[in-house]
Amino acid sequence: MKTLSIFILAGLFYACSPKVQVVTLQSDNVALKDNKFIYDTDSLRITYNFQGANGVIRMNIYNKLGIPLYIDWKRSAFIKGTEKFDYWVDEAFFQGQYSGTTGTDLRPSLNRYNQFLYGYTWGSFQGTIRKEEQVSFIPPKTEINQSRFMVAPGRGWPLPASEGTAEEVEIPTSESNHKKKTQLIRYKFSNKNTPLSFRNYLTLSTDAQFRTEFHIDTPFYASQVENMDGRYLFGPMYSETDLNTLSSINHIREDYRSENRFLLKLPIN
Repeated sequence: MKTLSIFILAGLFYACSPKVQVVTLQSDNVALKDNKFIYDTDSLRITYNFQGANGVIRMNIYNKLGIPLYIDWKRSAFIKGTEKFDYWVDEAFFQGQYSGTTGTDLRPSLNRYNQFLYGYTWGSFQGTIRKEEQVSFIPPKTEINQSRFMVAPGRGWPLPASEGTAEEVEIPTSESNHKKKTQLIRYKFSNKNTPLSFRNYLTLSTDAQFRTEFHIDTPFYASQVENMDGRYLFGPMYSETDLNTLSSINHIREDYRSENRFLLKLPIN
């Protein structure tokens, strides 16, 4: 009976294994070199990294010049479809910590036969008020990093299996000498029928007054989407929480560790 229960639980585990959607990005004006998006000119180099869950835009901006570069974040934006999201807003943020004590006490009411519960708290709150800089100063031969937006927040896209190409792949199980076969469904897209397109728009200058202002507009789109069992990427003990860890990209299959790919969760079915 105990052995039978183990097999039933194992069957349920495999039947309910979380699925993952792997999205591959492409760009019409940003070169893909060694699985990295690199926008390269005589004055600067921008490296984009979308690895991890939901495709956070991570930019590394390197100033090649012998003079400073300036980026105006107020006039820069992440653009998804036709909707603009600002890098800089005129707001301050408070970051702090509360330290205190709470307690309760019985106090007499007006009716001397009844009492009511009295609560109290005291303590201190301390922190700092922080405001993002509107203009970033990049000294010569120096780099800065910026990450702000998810290109695909939420769960994966419900794509019909009939519109993709199925491939049978092997996934490892908890038994080292046993392999399980599962289907990987692959979808191909152009920049005309893609489920995701976005742009990153930056305003820069070589002087602080922006008299030499110039713009960089880099478009991206999803050129491939793959639906697969999470164990194919992470191994036999995969769970949805694996996508939430910062180091998750280091534990997936080596052939999927490219900076033009990101991961989405798919509902269990």
